[in-house]
Amino acid sequence: MTSKRKHWRDRLGTPTAIVLFRTVDQWRFALYFAEPQGVADGYLTHPGADGEPAEAQVAARLKAEEFAGRPLTVSWQSSEKPDWWEGAITAHTEEHPATPAVD
Repeated sequence: MTSKRKHWRDRLGTPTAIVLFRTVDQWRFALYFAEPQGVADGYLTHPGADGEPAEAQVAARLKAEEFAGRPLTVSWQSSEKPDWWEGAITAHTEEHPATPAVD
């Protein structure tokens, strides 16, 4: 018997925005979904809190791709808050596009 229940990834859809920020202990992220509206958040196991922002941005994009189930492009912009970045997400058809880093 097959279930008609949707996989959690299919219920979330594709994220449209991401926030990445450094805490004392680790890098954290939040993904924002437009349709259906929602937020998923978590932390990065690598790099550690002392890791470079560019490395954390790549890891956060990979987490977003894990949620979306497909390659994504993230356009990062620094925020007025220290150690805080915001990214606009678009679905990408090529496999794992490069994510430009913002210092």
